[in-house]
Amino acid sequence: MTQLIIVVIDGLQPAQINEYYAPNIHRFGAEGCFFENHHPVFPSVTRVNAATMVTGTNPSLHGLFGNTFVPSDFDSSRVLNAMEPELSEIASSGNRVLLTRTIQEILLEHGKEYMAVGVGTSGNAYCHNPMGEIVGGATIHPDFSIPHDLHGQIKEMYGDWPAEGLPNSPRFRHAMNVFTNHILGECDPDVALIWSSEPDKSQHVYGVGSGRSNLALTEVDLMFAELLSYIESSENCRDADVLVLSDHGYSSIVESIGLTDSLSKEGYRFGYRKGELLLAPNGGSFHIYVGESDHATAEKVVDWLMEQMWCGVIITSDKIGPIEGTISASEIGFEGIRTPDITVSMRWNSRVNPSGFRGYVYSIGGGIDMGTHGSMSRYEMNNVLLARGSSFRSHERIITPTGNVDILPTILQIMGIPIPGDIQGRVITESLKGYDPDISARMNRFEASKNCQSGVFQQYIELSEVGETQYITEGNSWCQEG
Repeated sequence: MTQLIIVVIDGLQPAQINEYYAPNIHRFGAEGCFFENHHPVFPSVTRVNAATMVTGTNPSLHGLFGNTFVPSDFDSSRVLNAMEPELSEIASSGNRVLLTRTIQEILLEHGKEYMAVGVGTSGNAYCHNPMGEIVGGATIHPDFSIPHDLHGQIKEMYGDWPAEGLPNSPRFRHAMNVFTNHILGECDPDVALIWSSEPDKSQHVYGVGSGRSNLALTEVDLMFAELLSYIESSENCRDADVLVLSDHGYSSIVESIGLTDSLSKEGYRFGYRKGELLLAPNGGSFHIYVGESDHATAEKVVDWLMEQMWCGVIITSDKIGPIEGTISASEIGFEGIRTPDITVSMRWNSRVNPSGFRGYVYSIGGGIDMGTHGSMSRYEMNNVLLARGSSFRSHERIITPTGNVDILPTILQIMGIPIPGDIQGRVITESLKGYDPDISARMNRFEASKNCQSGVFQQYIELSEVGETQYITEGNSWCQEG
């Protein structure tokens, strides 16, 4: 009997869950638990958060720091696009793609299974079970499957995948057919996940809350209602707990920055040798890898960054040593084997876009008023989690901080499986029946500043904390003219 079903709606914000565009999701959240203070991990991009969901750890431990990043333990000389072919390279070399165990590796020890189907990027799908050929379970995607021979079998049983489009509803419809008939109906795993690429895809092109993005969301909502009807009528999963979540929130683009050109004009060379830089853009944030983690070069780059009107938070790795005015990666739990030398979350504001949604941010790529994410904007660092089922309280608004890092430990708790000691998330006990709903939380704030040519660069990062689990809630900067 399938015990947990997870539905991920890519890029969905809590503010978008209303009776008009998403009535079925809205009703689901009202009947179960609505987590008002839920957070992705930073960077607020998809593949990082997919990795966090299935490992219960932050990027510092699982090692996937962006949709583009440098896996220094594998190849420190190039920026890797975290897609299936490139991630397979890491696995083929004998290195781990994710440095911590995933849900399937943990479930295997208890004779249980995890299966996922998604129509987002191949990198997103790959992260769900990189070790699937060895540890079992399955990941199904239009471009590939794990195990690999499953790809042809799915195609033979259900036909060709529809072409990718905007909205991407035909592909999600096909995925839903595979999910209900094959995964839930035939395989009946203990935990099953389906991932919609909408409204994320449409919001990137048309903007948050635009007519076409709203249409994409409405189509997802209708298919979600059909899934609920299937679950309620199915012998295999009628008693399953159901989670609905998103990977990140969203912002609108105030301006696109040509970072490579700007640094080239400053005389920087690109490469992995001393004095050179590698750039890994991630929408509203980016990583800079400094050749040989040279402190002098890093300090010079930081000084330049602080003069740029689009520069928000600057985080520096312990590898390059302390730099005045920056926030140390180790202070906020961001330091790990693959931590970039410099990470920048771009500056944001609370302006309202043409469709009435708050949040603008500078971005690497994309046009004005198009949607993006990746930064520490409060509008990107607040995402969706809803839960309903026999394990969860009913008609609850959960206001304590929670995060994508809590998904795995909460699943394990419901299934009665011991939680490994390296998991950084917590069990969201305040939402579960039979537990005390009163959970204490506290806020922590890190600040840094430096005198620059144009004034005083000041920045902050705010974190919520419950026990030992931390959630970045927002971070930004400003320049106080001297």
